[in-house]
Amino acid sequence: MRFIYVICVAVGTAVAALFVVPVVLTGAPAHADYSGYSLCVGKIAEIPMQAHDPYNLQLVGEIEQDLNSGVRPAEETQKVTQKGFDTRVASGIVQCVVQEHP
Repeated sequence: MRFIYVICVAVGTAVAALFVVPVVLTGAPAHADYSGYSLCVGKIAEIPMQAHDPYNLQLVGEIEQDLNSGVRPAEETQKVTQKGFDTRVASGIVQCVVQEHP
């Protein structure tokens, strides 16, 4: 019985290593939790119909990159507003990225 337990632990560890090792070796950068971001943006009330897509992954990546390079959230909100978003919606989008960034 103990032998089977040892084998199960060894197999489980090997399977876990298959998923963890590639991420560690590639040094994959941390990104915002997109599902959490989507839920957060979904809570922004009354996004105008003519507004750009706040779920755009490229937009999320740009905001994340700017914030990581030291841009203040207020400045980033202005940049997002210049891309065609309402000021209230732009502020919400930036706050969602900040909230969901690990």
